[in-house]
Amino acid sequence: MDLHIKDVLKNYIKKDKAIGDAYYAQKIKEFWKSSLSQSITSRIHHISFKSGKLIVKTYSAPLRNELFNNREQLKQNINDHLKEEIVQLIQLG
Repeated sequence: MDLHIKDVLKNYIKKDKAIGDAYYAQKIKEFWKSSLSQSITSRIHHISFKSGKLIVKTYSAPLRNELFNNREQLKQNINDHLKEEIVQLIQLG
């Protein structure tokens, strides 16, 4: 049975929640920076991910409202980028 390193790492990430959450948090941050405008990313002061929940914190009430109104589309875009249904909920603060 031949396993590629990619498959071994994917299995490890799925088995170890802490490692998996850290891995996906980094991937989400990369997606966030590459997909959203600088004006949006500069107003986000914290992004974290744990157990399917993406937490996004911003001091900007208008941005928080905009993200809230578009959270389902944002969740879908992130999951499409990850090629897995990882993000189950987006919490804004």
